[in-house]
Amino acid sequence: MLFCQNIYSQKVEDLYVKMPDILNPTLSKQNRLELLEYHKAHQSDSVANRFGNQAYLINMDTLNKRIVVKNTPSSTFEMKILTLEDSTIVIGIIRTVCAPVCQSSIEFYDTAWNKVPLQFSMPKAIDWINPKNMEIEKNDSRWMKNLLEISFISLTFSIQNQTLIARNNTLEFLNEAESKLIQPYLVDKTISYELVDRKWVRKP
Repeated sequence: MLFCQNIYSQKVEDLYVKMPDILNPTLSKQNRLELLEYHKAHQSDSVANRFGNQAYLINMDTLNKRIVVKNTPSSTFEMKILTLEDSTIVIGIIRTVCAPVCQSSIEFYDTAWNKVPLQFSMPKAIDWINPKNMEIEKNDSRWMKNLLEISFISLTFSIQNQTLIARNNTLEFLNEAESKLIQPYLVDKTISYELVDRKWVRKP
């Protein structure tokens, strides 16, 4: 029981500071601590990173156990504490790089910073095509698949629940003419996933 209480008592800000530097090499442990302390003291929401650029605290939500930090002008780090059905605590980490089109990667860890294999298949741009629109227009989908062969997908955790939100940024990679042609055939820019039995399941 004491072990469980210790797990539940861990705060997202404590995990953010104590995590291994290799998981967020742009900011050292001291950088991360200063960033949060400045925020708590209402002094500043930024610190200098290892490269001399400013890193900004975008969001620190202690209630919903989520932190978002803009590490550099082109990269963002996001952490959220998740609770599985068996009460196991998992730490989700999303790294997003915009160069200039945004693309994310995601990993999951336990509280000892060992990787946890939560099943998630990164969506592809083709997943946003609405098949009903294709049937109505009677178009060959091959040209669309060719256009969307390269995917740029960014991820974020929902603020209030254990939902993962994927946004399709691929149209930003296409030229203006291609983007206008394909836009009518796509569903909304975001797809949501919920955590069920250690799997991220797409919401209908």
